Amino acid sequence: MKFDVEIWFGDLDAFGHVNNVVYGRFLETARVKFFMEKFGKIEPAFVLRRLEMDFLAPMFLGDVAEVEIRVGEIGTTSWEFIYSIRNKKTGNEVIRARTIQVWVDLKNNQKKPIPEDVRTILESERRG
Repeated sequence: MKFDVEIWFGDLDAFGHVNNVVYGRFLETARVKFFMEKFGKIEPAFVLRRLEMDFLAPMFLGDVAEVEIRVGEIGTTSWEFIYSIRNKKTGNEVIRARTIQVWVDLKNNQKKPIPEDVRTILESERRG
């Protein structure tokens, strides 16, 4: 899945390029869009366990970020999303990232197996 995000003044840091925290928000938006598209709702039953971001090039005011999310490895209770953010003006990859999500029982605050309906969609997206 891919979508575009315009870079606005409020996304910039004191050096005039996109602040690193903003890229984390783009990744979060990708996760929300993924669940909205695949399930029609946001599943509140998973938490972020790990976030890795490699910053490859800066982006600036007026640039457009193309955010791509895809499913990586799938375990019993967790799965990986892999991301790429490109500058649409230059075509350059600016961020390479990865997150690991864990399905949890929110009442007991413990991990639990990914539900079968969710697993089925994750696996189909991984192959697709």
